[in-house]
Parts: sequence; C-alpha cells; structure tokens
Amino acid sequence: MKLFRILLLVIIGCSACSSSNNPSAWNNQMDQMYQCHADAGLDSSQLAQELVGTWAWKFVRSTSWSYYESETDFAGFELFIENDGTFSMNMADTLTVSGTWALENSWTTFTLNSQTYVPTLWGDLLYCDPYLMFYSSPADGPDNLYLKQ
Repeated sequence: MKLFRILLLVIIGCSACSSSNNPSAWNNQMDQMYQCHADAGLDSSQLAQELVGTWAWKFVRSTSWSYYESETDFAGFELFIENDGTFSMNMADTLTVSGTWALENSWTTFTLNSQTYVPTLWGDLLYCDPYLMFYSSPADGPDNLYLKQ
C-alpha cells in the first residue's frame, strides 16, 4: 500500500510538471515544408532562381535534446540573395555579413553553401513558396524558417 501511495504521488507530481506550452503557428508551416518541397520537384537551376530575393527570418525550432522554439531569437535578420552568386545578411542592424552562395547536393535535396558561414543558413534547404527553411534537425541542429519579402 505504501508503494502505491508513492507511485500515485509521483504520477500526480509528473502530471503537474507537464508542459502546457502551445506551439507556435509557424510549426504547422515547418511540418509541411518537406512534402511541399518534394512535390514541387525543382531542379537546382529552378531552385536557384526561386532563392533570389529578400528573405525575412521568422522562426527557429529545435527538437534535438529538448524542445525549443522562438519567434524572436533572430528577429530582424534579413537575407538578400543575388542572382550573381552573392548574398548579404543584415543581422538586425547590428552586423551585416556578406559572401557567396551556391547550391550543393545533400542527403535529401540541396544545401546553401555560403562563404561566409551564417548559422541560420545551415541545413538542408527546403523551399515552399513563399517560405525557405534550413532543415538541420536530422543532424541535431535547429531548423530556421524565412519568409520571402
């Protein structure tokens, strides 16, 4: 009987600790990105053309060791991808990074090989108009979502 009471207290205690966080609406978009990208079936030259433009960072989530999401961590980051193979990243008016970019084959689709390295641009590239996601959760990294401006 004593063991039963202890187990009951543990169960009640654990249920009181359960997370009541409501996931962001951006999660739904991220969950659809892989299938939408696959359905589009863009080759590298088509995808490269779709990338050209201005992208605003919107959301990050990590599901690796523990769940984490944020709509504010990189708020104000803007990515400018040019047709000539150059890019610049305005990091919320605190720093601007620029360099070159190219698409490279990856295990599922393509990656954006950027020289200079930018952490929010790491991972498999998933495109679903008007969204761009850098999908690095399979390698225990965060996924970053951008919206075309």
